[in-house]
Amino acid sequence: MVLSAQAFRPHVLDMFEPQNHPDDFAYPGGPPTPPYDSAGWTLAYQMGVVFDRVLDGFEGPFELLGGPVPFPAGAVRGGTGAFGFLLSHQVNDAVLALNRLLRAGHDVYWLTGGVRTEGRTWPEGTYWIPAGEGVSTILEGLAAERGLVFEGLTQPPGGPALRLKAPRIGLWDRYGGSMPSGWIRYLLEQFEFDFELVFPQRLDAGDLTADFDVLIFPDGAVPAQDRGGRGGAGGGGTQAEAIPEEYRDRLGSVSVATTVPQLLRFARDGGTVIALGSSTSLAEHARLPVRDHLIDPTTGGGLRSEEFFIPGSLLDVRLDRVSPLVHGLEDRLDVMYSRDPVFTLTSGAAARGVRRIGWFDSAAPLRSGWAWGQERLKEGTAFLEADLGAGHLFLFGPDITFRAQTHGAFPLLFNGIFYGPAEAMRLP
Repeated sequence: MVLSAQAFRPHVLDMFEPQNHPDDFAYPGGPPTPPYDSAGWTLAYQMGVVFDRVLDGFEGPFELLGGPVPFPAGAVRGGTGAFGFLLSHQVNDAVLALNRLLRAGHDVYWLTGGVRTEGRTWPEGTYWIPAGEGVSTILEGLAAERGLVFEGLTQPPGGPALRLKAPRIGLWDRYGGSMPSGWIRYLLEQFEFDFELVFPQRLDAGDLTADFDVLIFPDGAVPAQDRGGRGGAGGGGTQAEAIPEEYRDRLGSVSVATTVPQLLRFARDGGTVIALGSSTSLAEHARLPVRDHLIDPTTGGGLRSEEFFIPGSLLDVRLDRVSPLVHGLEDRLDVMYSRDPVFTLTSGAAARGVRRIGWFDSAAPLRSGWAWGQERLKEGTAFLEADLGAGHLFLFGPDITFRAQTHGAFPLLFNGIFYGPAEAMRLP
């Protein structure tokens, strides 16, 4: 319980209640006046916290907390003689268990069809961890450290599943650094993923499946078109001679002409490419049957800011339950949106293995902030997955990793990392 009868009441309301930014224009019919930063940031929405605002006064046996709240106690239940353990997919910290178990060489399965066992139904996406030497020690450590609950079973579950592997992850970066890449790097570190920063020269060299299973491209990594200038070692506006020799292999920029064909070859050879924000231009480069949803139907060009303007604000997205990418999530998700790409799937998308997994099903998706012309988003696709050869493209227009705050949307990234390289199978 968070009481608002306190000096920090405005901050409490800021964290729980939506921001309502006014329609701010310099003059009638003119362009909108952009805010300094985000127009909506309600932290409870970003983190998927469900709450009620209670307006009536009441009392109870409450205890004043003087510091950070510890994790609720976890447990390893029915461990003695168990064939293995089930773990909920609905907790972000579950990926800590996956990473620690896989790193130690243990088997982990993702139950894509759910399971009913021992009088309880577990939803699709539940993890199955077979018992083995050292498994209980890892689980007990996580139960104490993170409050995770592991349910032991006397019989193993059956049905469709994904056998997980420790993914070899490459996270795009550039010389001088990228803020979006830095936030994803922070997330990967906090959730104990093993990963490598990968720079344009390595991408241009090709043979990417030799080193990586998954490549992640944050907003700003993949251009829609080349704009001239040199690529390769001297690209990105920095002269190689001006920096220490040990950093020169980090120079350069991703190019449509040289880099993108290597990325598409990586996917066709069985790799997984995860692209966020403007890097979803990979959809066009791969010639997927999609087009820009935010176009002027009269001119066929992009919308002017007088017609459509959404600075950083929280919007409501509908999710499609058919994809493992949304396991662990509910039917709806609040996402941070800031002039991000939105798609329309065109004729033949299903036949080409292109599926929408998240879209704006309302003419008024705004949850917090400012959304001028938001009705234009209706039926636009926010998230999609595409089969490309033996691999996958997972494309997320809105920022699902915004400043490492959007805990509610993290499963989309985590699921993409594990789902792409996993082996589909059926447990006996």
